Amino acid sequence: MALFESLTKKAADASAKAIQKTREISEVARLNSMISEEEKIISNAYFQIGKLYATIHAQDSEPEFMGMIGTIVDSDRKIQEYKRQIQDLKGVQRCEKCGAEVARGVSFCSSCGAPMPVESPKIPEDKMVCSACGALVKKGMRFCTSCGKPMEQEPSQSLETAQPMENTATERVCPACGCKNTSEDAFCKECGAKLG
Repeated sequence: MALFESLTKKAADASAKAIQKTREISEVARLNSMISEEEKIISNAYFQIGKLYATIHAQDSEPEFMGMIGTIVDSDRKIQEYKRQIQDLKGVQRCEKCGAEVARGVSFCSSCGAPMPVESPKIPEDKMVCSACGALVKKGMRFCTSCGKPMEQEPSQSLETAQPMENTATERVCPACGCKNTSEDAFCKECGAKLG
């Protein structure tokens, strides 16, 4: 009977020690987690201090900080350029008032209603814009090939200096005047008559 009581007591002591050890491990894990949280707070504070210093002293910092601040400025410039390239690929622009992405060419932001800047399209050097319909027309044409309206010639461009049209397999002959036009022309470049 004494042997049985001794074994029971040893088992109870071992069980109590295991429970105590489990509690200690759990408490250590809890405290380590709290330490990690405080270290994150400190790291974030250091980050904020550095960011604030770099913002305030971007032009007048001590020499030992100039290299790091220069790296930040250079990387920020690259990030802005990459963001612009992404916007170009997506066909959007960013609203200056609220920061929302808005499709290019719209007049107002769909999020806040602010007016969007108007971007003037780039016109190729060999083209001019028809004042009647806005189509791009090859320089030297007397009439718009989209709407048939007479084109305003640039002061330096005269009919005598206009480049003659090359003969290609895709020409259209005007039924009114016999002038040769390209297959893309809807109206004759000479007389303005509608082509086929």
